[in-house]
Amino acid sequence: MTGFCFDQGIRSVFVGGPFLNAVDPKTKEIDPGEKNRLSVLIDYFEGEGCQVHNAHRRESWGKDFLPPDECTPLDYYEIGKSDLFVAFPGSPPSPGTHVEVGWASALGKPMVLLLEEDRRHAPLIVGLPHVANVELVTYADVGELVPRLRDPIARVMTRHRARPRVERGPAAAPVNVCAG
Repeated sequence: MTGFCFDQGIRSVFVGGPFLNAVDPKTKEIDPGEKNRLSVLIDYFEGEGCQVHNAHRRESWGKDFLPPDECTPLDYYEIGKSDLFVAFPGSPPSPGTHVEVGWASALGKPMVLLLEEDRRHAPLIVGLPHVANVELVTYADVGELVPRLRDPIARVMTRHRARPRVERGPAAAPVNVCAG
């Protein structure tokens, strides 16, 4: 296997973005624009030979939502085992995606966050590069995203490789930490 992602040491990527509020509860159809944004990223990373973790696709784009006790540990585990975290935090903010961003940050994952141009974004997202290994990429059109990802990905991966290794987060499988 060769290619940009392979050269960067990326074998798996978690792709996140707004989900619950992007699905029409009556039709169980995800907003077509949201599906397109995510599909562009999924297709790019899979084309690079990466394993892609994505809740939207895993849950049939909103047709088969998993219950919280399944999707929460599964997302956490998949973020933990991914080499790179890439997400659309959303504007308005997506609460679930913001939780995932927090997990990725706490787990020390290299991150690229994609922000819609000319939109307001949460101050804690915009300020995250001051405390975590994250690159913010603003965009106006999803079609321009893929060619603009290489440099930010290379920067976060270079910083990640330069940092001392600290084992964080899920090393094997999700565990029920609430069992009593």
